[in-house]
Amino acid sequence: MYFTRIRVIGEGEIAKNISSLLSSLGYELSSSKPNLYIIVGEMERALKFANRKAGVVFVSEDGEYVIPLKKESKGVSFIASIISDLLNSNLISTSKFSQLGLYSVEEFSWINALYTRNKEEVKKANKKLLDRKKLYVYSDGVSLMLPEGYIRVQTPCEADIIIGEGKCNGILLKPIKMVVGLYYIEKIPYEVLLYSVKLTMKSLYVNENRVDVILTPVNDRNVKELSRLLNAEHMVIDADSCEELLYNYGGKILLKEVSRAYGVISCLAGLYL
Repeated sequence: MYFTRIRVIGEGEIAKNISSLLSSLGYELSSSKPNLYIIVGEMERALKFANRKAGVVFVSEDGEYVIPLKKESKGVSFIASIISDLLNSNLISTSKFSQLGLYSVEEFSWINALYTRNKEEVKKANKKLLDRKKLYVYSDGVSLMLPEGYIRVQTPCEADIIIGEGKCNGILLKPIKMVVGLYYIEKIPYEVLLYSVKLTMKSLYVNENRVDVILTPVNDRNVKELSRLLNAEHMVIDADSCEELLYNYGGKILLKEVSRAYGVISCLAGLYL
């Protein structure tokens, strides 16, 4: 679901800067089976990738314009937005949802760490959103960001989107278990740990309150306080790196280990239950 295996194609400083900046946020820069291509240079070159399954973002040679070309409404727009912010560029969005100032169901799922395998129901819900400019959402205990057009309701049978379990009509979305690894050895101030967690989630454009598990190699009062604040489970795992914490716990690595705060290396995984 998340576009985190990225191949940057292009020459010059703009392409190098994009690669460096995305790598510093924890994205995997890959030449093997990327799920997102970022093409720097000529539009004609970018259009050649339109028939591939991966998403495509075009960046003009001077870095002035960033345009998501493929799978924009499935989350590619978020990566394009991150690139645009990093380069201080103009972001040009062309999807029907962006023109209406709305998030598609896939984008709603992205920011709230949700997933579904029922693509046909997603298509129906997206059409309903475009037609009436709103969808009704029922959630039992999951912390949500509700963007424009998404309205919370009290019972599942009046909802277009049901989060969790339900027997009523509507698209069923399930939470992804979001696991943050924090690797450090010496005691780290509480504020630094909190900043590291929030920045990790923001690096993927995900609701920073959707942390389910925090993994550390040490047990101290500060991380216990942090887990209570975020309503997240805390586990101590013996490991020699941040990614080893994630491997030992389980789940798919979404952001590789990088230092987002002094003295702390953080990483992120998602467990599809």
